[in-house]
Amino acid sequence: MGDPLPGKAAVELPPAWFSTARRRRHRRLTGMSGILLFACMFLPAVKGCNQPVMPLEVPAFLPPYLYGLVFAWIALSRTPRGQAIGVMALRLLAVLVTGGAGVLLVVAPPAGVAAVIFGGALLLIVRLSGTTEPRIVATGIAVGLVSMLWFGFWSVTPDALIGVHLALASSIGLFVGCVAWLRELALRPSIDLPRAVISSAR
Repeated sequence: MGDPLPGKAAVELPPAWFSTARRRRHRRLTGMSGILLFACMFLPAVKGCNQPVMPLEVPAFLPPYLYGLVFAWIALSRTPRGQAIGVMALRLLAVLVTGGAGVLLVVAPPAGVAAVIFGGALLLIVRLSGTTEPRIVATGIAVGLVSMLWFGFWSVTPDALIGVHLALASSIGLFVGCVAWLRELALRPSIDLPRAVISSAR
């Protein structure tokens, strides 16, 4: 048998924050809520001048829907690689929210300032390098809470359409799912041994 490839160990361990627990009750609620929230991006949200407006037509308002997709991915992923991809997506979204706030600062200054603060807070929570599962959950709770407030505001306006109402319902589901996720972490045994993944050299 040959030696392992240079720079690679024979056994690759999952990220430190990855949980090997198979039974995670929050997965279905968090995952389905995230998928529904993402799907709302393609539904009519508010009444326009001549026709209904979909979120897809207003890029500045896309982050909540994209966060829904990312959290669905993280909740339903069962491998360290899948979880790592989800974390990278969370970091990218936080950067995009912070950077895209510049456009909102010109169009709607109050919303732009709020976006800068929120994007920066999300980036501080998930961090640019290294993270933990509680930090991922905290990001989900923050996104779910802000999305509930955002879509809740729009849902009481006379221009609200089905997309906004479904987005509000899925934001509530995402928030509740992440709270359940946090509760599972609090009740999880302190020792959670990672599975070893055998890496064979070719």
